[in-house]
Amino acid sequence: MWSVGWSAVPGIPELLRAVLRATALGAYLAVRYNPKEQMRLVAWVLGIVAILSLLVTLAHGLGDAPAQGIFRHKNHLARLMTLNAIISLLSILNHRKYRWVGWVGFSLSVLMLLLSQGKSALLIFLVMITLLPLHNFVKQHYKLQTVLYMVSALLAFVASIVILGNLEFILVDILGKDLQLNGRLPIWTLVFDKILERPWLGYGFEGFWSSDAGYSVINSTWLAHGGYGNAHSGYLELALQLGFLGIFLFVLSLLIALFKTIQVLSVTKKLEFFWMFLYLVFFSIVNLSLDPSILAEDIVWTLYVSTALSAAVYQSRIVKNPHLLGVREQGVGSREHR
Repeated sequence: MWSVGWSAVPGIPELLRAVLRATALGAYLAVRYNPKEQMRLVAWVLGIVAILSLLVTLAHGLGDAPAQGIFRHKNHLARLMTLNAIISLLSILNHRKYRWVGWVGFSLSVLMLLLSQGKSALLIFLVMITLLPLHNFVKQHYKLQTVLYMVSALLAFVASIVILGNLEFILVDILGKDLQLNGRLPIWTLVFDKILERPWLGYGFEGFWSSDAGYSVINSTWLAHGGYGNAHSGYLELALQLGFLGIFLFVLSLLIALFKTIQVLSVTKKLEFFWMFLYLVFFSIVNLSLDPSILAEDIVWTLYVSTALSAAVYQSRIVKNPHLLGVREQGVGSREHR
């Protein structure tokens, strides 16, 4: 909020109010519900979103155009269907009696993901699928932190070699994109140059795209043809608004949330904390090339806030009383407290 002081937009922008509401909702979820209840709520919400999006798509008719469902853009649908597919698979692991519900949710999510033609989201979905076996591996080894660090480093190393060695094949033949990532690369190049002009504190919240620097980027790219100011990367958008200082603080908060989640998962080995770990990985990846979700007025940011706060609360409980979570699970404001 302090970045409003040097933003090109006077006063408190409406978008900032929306972001504060989304953040407050995330904090409320962390306080009111324990992680298991949060996971159940997310599954229900995303399931309803998938059903409504399918109905809207069928009402508009199936054609060559990408499906948007109940959203204004296909990428919004694609990223949530990726989340729904993952949480549906976790539900299958967690509920033996109602596994068919999880399979229905998973199948519907994959269908809508394919209909959206969101190829970046599809690639993220495949990456997330490769992390699911970690759950069984983790349950057999108590030194979770070491295992995750080793596996993550190995996956990152192998993925880097594969992607760098086959970049043109992945972009052109598999994802159907050009080597400029459907026009994103020119935007990223120009945006990064503008970031270097005000590197430390950025242009203020919602300030860049209303400035002369923002207009120059819009007029120099395809954004001038009916588009709106958007860096198409959460990290670049954050750097535009809050500079490298903002990037540092966010990455620090993300790493702390990951560390705390891993620590809780290593003690409890519960599925809901594995979901929290997967969500943090998803959140870090989805902001690379899809619409920004950092300090955004949407469910993706809300879930990040609730996940990070829940991880902090449960990690502090473990530090104070290591066997607490092994005996009973309670939310900060869960009904079990009352």
